[in-house]
Amino acid sequence: MIMLRKNPCSSKLTKNKKMNRFSKNSAITFFSRALVSLLSFLILMILARTLGPEKIGIYTLIILFPQMAFRLGNLGIGVANIYHIGSKRYKLDEVISNSIIFTFISSLVLILIIFGVLQTDSVNGFLNTNGIDKTYLWLVTLTFPFSLLTEAILSIFLGKEDIVKYNRINIFRKILQLALVVLLLIILKQGLLGAVVAYSMTGLVVVAVVLMMIRKLSRIKLIYNIGLFKNSIAYGIKAYLGNIAQFLNYRLDMFLVAVFLSPVEVGYYGIAVVIVENIWMLPGAIATVLLPRIASIKTEEANSLTPRVASHTFFITIIISVFVALFANIFIKIFFGTNFLAAVLPLLILLPGVIVFSVTKTLSADLAGRGKPQLNAYVSFISLAINIPLNILFIPKWGISGAALASSIAYSVATVVTIMIYTRVSKRSWKNILIMKRTDLKLYSDFINSVFRKKI
Repeated sequence: MIMLRKNPCSSKLTKNKKMNRFSKNSAITFFSRALVSLLSFLILMILARTLGPEKIGIYTLIILFPQMAFRLGNLGIGVANIYHIGSKRYKLDEVISNSIIFTFISSLVLILIIFGVLQTDSVNGFLNTNGIDKTYLWLVTLTFPFSLLTEAILSIFLGKEDIVKYNRINIFRKILQLALVVLLLIILKQGLLGAVVAYSMTGLVVVAVVLMMIRKLSRIKLIYNIGLFKNSIAYGIKAYLGNIAQFLNYRLDMFLVAVFLSPVEVGYYGIAVVIVENIWMLPGAIATVLLPRIASIKTEEANSLTPRVASHTFFITIIISVFVALFANIFIKIFFGTNFLAAVLPLLILLPGVIVFSVTKTLSADLAGRGKPQLNAYVSFISLAINIPLNILFIPKWGISGAALASSIAYSVATVVTIMIYTRVSKRSWKNILIMKRTDLKLYSDFINSVFRKKI
C-alpha cells in the first residue's frame, strides 16, 4: 500500500497564503479606518467650531445615551454572529433571521426600560443640570433599534471575512453624517438640533443600505431557529458583560465629569478622548480582522500569528503616540481653536494607557476567536473596578486631568491582566507579545532605507 505524505512545501504555501490574506484584510481595514477617522475628525471639528465647548459637551452626553442602550441591548449578538459564521456552524439565512428577530425583541424591551428610567427624579435632575433636552434624547434613542440591526448585519460580513463590504458601509456612514452636519450646521445653522438630527438620520439611512446589501447574499426570511437563538445568547453573553464593562471603562468617566464638573469640561475632555482613541485605529483594524481569522484556523497557527501581530501593533502605536504628544498643542489650536486648549493636558495623560491598551485589543480578539470571550469580560470588570473609584477620587481633585489619569491607570492594569491570561492560554511568553524579533525590525529599517534611496 502506497502512503501519501503531506507535502511540507504545499503546507507552507497554504500558510503563507493565509498570512497574506490576513495582511491584506488588515491593510484594507486599516486604511478604511484611517478614512473613517479623518471623516470623524472633520465632523468633530465642525461640531466644535459651530457649537463651542459647552454645547459640544451637551451633544457628547446626548449621544452617550443611545451608545449605552446599544451596549445594553445587543447581548453580544455581533460577536456570536462572527463566531457562528466563521466556524460554519449555521447557515447564512438562519443567522440573518436570528439577528432581525433578536433586534426587534431587544429594542422593544430596552425602549420601554429607557422610558421608565427617564421618568425618575434623579435622571431628570442630571439632565436639567447639564442642559439636556428630553426631546433630543428621545430623537437619538429611537434610532437605537436601527443601529443594533446595522451592527448585527455588519458582523455577518465580518464572519464571512468580506472585509471590503464591511469597510464600505462604515465609510458610507461617516460620509453621510459629514454631509448632514455640513448641511444642518454650516448651511442651515441649526446648531445643537442640527447635530442631533444628523446623528439620527444617519442611523436610519445606513440600516436601509445594509439590508439591501445583505439581500444580495441571501433572501431575508424570518426563520426562528431556537437552537441558534440559544447558542447566540449563550456565546454572546460571555462577551456581552465584558463589552458593557469595557464601554463603561471608555465612557463612564464622561458621565462622572458631567456629575462633578460642567458641560464645558465634558466638551474639553470629549475632544481629548476622541483624539487619543483614534490612535487605536490600527489595533482596532487588526482586531476586526483577527477575530474571524482565529475562529477559522488551528490553535497552533493562532499561537504563532497573534504574538507577532501584537508586537507589531504595539511598536507602531508607540510611534503614532509620540507624534501625537509632540504636536497635540499645535494640532488642537489649528483645528479646534484656542478655546479647546484645555484638552491638551488630559490628552497627554491618556496616552500611556492608550499605548499599552493597544496590546489588549489584539489579544482580546484572539481570545474571543478561540471561543473564550468570557476571559475578556473578567479583564474588563477588573479594569472597571479600578476605574470607578479612581475617577470618583481624582475628578474632584484634578478635574478632567484626574479623569484621564484614572482611565490611563485602568487601561494599564487591563493590559497586564490580559497578557497574563493570554500567556497561560497560548503558552507564549510576554516577550513574544511586546518585543519584536530582529527580523521583524529589519523590515522597518529596510522600508525606511528604500524610501530614502528613492528620494536621493
